[in-house]
Amino acid sequence: MAKIINIVNGVGTGELINDTYTVTADVVGYDNTTIDPSSVTVDATTNTYSFTIAATGTLTLHVTEDGTSTGTPIVGATFIRTDSTGTEYGSLITTDTNGDAVFNNVPYATTGAPIIYYKQTASDGSHEFDSTVQNITMTTQTSTVEIQNIVGATRTINLTDANYDNLVIDTATLTFTN
Repeated sequence: MAKIINIVNGVGTGELINDTYTVTADVVGYDNTTIDPSSVTVDATTNTYSFTIAATGTLTLHVTEDGTSTGTPIVGATFIRTDSTGTEYGSLITTDTNGDAVFNNVPYATTGAPIIYYKQTASDGSHEFDSTVQNITMTTQTSTVEIQNIVGATRTINLTDANYDNLVIDTATLTFTN
């Protein structure tokens, strides 16, 4: 006899008697054949069982100075997957010489696909970036998002003597480290 356990926010509960079960999945956006384990023995000593499932989509974040497919690529920008609140998951990915950062194994579906969240954590040191959580819903197996990282603004730095009002320092070097 089949027992359906509904999962909400990664957790579900249900009464299962001690036995060995074949486990199948119905998860929108994921490859349901990748449920792991696909068989489980429920026994009296364990009340929590964990499963994983994989997706097969590819999300490319293409980063350029002007945010277009033909713009000057930004090499070395980093991104990470997050949830809607910005909690980070997985490893950082970095843009390559083409300005592409690629998230493999992300969910997609023609209808009802889950929202994919990500954020940029750094640029190449010469460009500004938006570090807020972004999202996309992928309706095809591959998707590309164009992202703009503008050249950092020119800033004017003044240096004066602390003991004599408005006495300009003639020559100096200041190093700004972030």
